[in-house]
Amino acid sequence: MWKFILECHRKQFHTILQTKSHILIPKNGPERSSSKVTLELEMELLNWCSCFRNWILSQKAYIETLNGWLVKWLPQEKEETPDGIAPFSPGRLGAPAVFITANDWCQAMKRIPEGSVVDTMEAFAVNVHMLWERQDEELQQKLKADYLSRDFAKRLKSLQMEHGLQGHFEADKPVLPIADNGRAVDNRMVALDTLHKRLDEQRARHEETVKQIREASAADLKAGLAPIFEALESFSVETLKGYENFRIPVEGVGG
Repeated sequence: MWKFILECHRKQFHTILQTKSHILIPKNGPERSSSKVTLELEMELLNWCSCFRNWILSQKAYIETLNGWLVKWLPQEKEETPDGIAPFSPGRLGAPAVFITANDWCQAMKRIPEGSVVDTMEAFAVNVHMLWERQDEELQQKLKADYLSRDFAKRLKSLQMEHGLQGHFEADKPVLPIADNGRAVDNRMVALDTLHKRLDEQRARHEETVKQIREASAADLKAGLAPIFEALESFSVETLKGYENFRIPVEGVGG
């Protein structure tokens, strides 16, 4: 089984390394769709991490309990040697094969390095959460820009009608009413010009945030998953080695 698992994680790792950058979050759709997808990905990562950790801990708890119960039936005297107290060995005590195999299994499970896998999963989840926060920031910036745009359009239309100006309103190229001397001296005109500058600044901030999100999301999938599958591959290698070193004496006793 572990050979099959190892081969699967190895293929997953190599596939991730060979893929080109992908946009993790869709560009189109409802405003909240991107942040929703990102939040769902974070929840799936945390669930994956929790399931993996619980899977390993349940195996360790099972074999430690089984081995601990078997050990109770063995002599508890420690063997003295010229080099000190000899390590515990059911085989040296002439115990049946199940005692030897259970002890080897228990010692192997203690050496399994699941911590690196858990750490990489949690690190990716943290990065995804940070991406979600940036998306929420982007949404707030968009809402603010939309509000300023509507406010600006409303004020400009009011001034155009008041001064008898005609023409289609363009937010990016507003036609501001001007006084006879060629300058916008009316307080409302000055305020409108200031509002337009605020709108331009807000749009610029929003566009920069969108750019940062796209750059981050394009790299997150590959940069986040590659270390996970690399750690899973190493974990599977060490686990397979541990299982291959199990002793199963043919005659029921071991040395």
